[in-house]
Amino acid sequence: MVKLSELKIGQVFKNEFDALTRDLLKEYAKASGDTNPIHVNDAVAEAAGLKGVIAHGLFSFGFISKLFEDLLEHGKYGKIIEFTVEMRGMVRVGDKLVTEAIIEKIEGKRVFFKVTQTSITKVDIKDNNGNIVEQFEAGERGYISDKDIERGLVKTKDIAEGTLTYRERIAIPGNAIIELFE
Repeated sequence: MVKLSELKIGQVFKNEFDALTRDLLKEYAKASGDTNPIHVNDAVAEAAGLKGVIAHGLFSFGFISKLFEDLLEHGKYGKIIEFTVEMRGMVRVGDKLVTEAIIEKIEGKRVFFKVTQTSITKVDIKDNNGNIVEQFEAGERGYISDKDIERGLVKTKDIAEGTLTYRERIAIPGNAIIELFE
């Protein structure tokens, strides 16, 4: 249950999704009616210059609305008034989607959020000698560009298996407003 009295400026709500597969994109294409082949067929996506299939924009956006629907318990405690988002970055098979909503202000029963959805694209894992232990689709297909490197989007972190290289970029920035019934 979400109560207005429990919310404060700067409070963060977050969800993560780490199971983006080709089969899931095919299921989404069928269910949504968006059968554009760049979402389900690598050859067509490559012919379009994409290096592989990309997720539907509304598929990714769905996790933003899910965060708020979960917060409001599907309309039990309030309603979504508005979403304003920009679909900026492509989301790909294997990406982890991290959606965060930060409270920016509260006016009456309305709560205003800054929303950021980030895609985390694993490239590879290397051992201490620089040998590839595991390569992910992004590494195999060349999803990471010089532009990504120049912008500081490519990062590394030590994990049990070695050093993970990944790209972290904002896929969807935006804002949301909810209104609580309380």
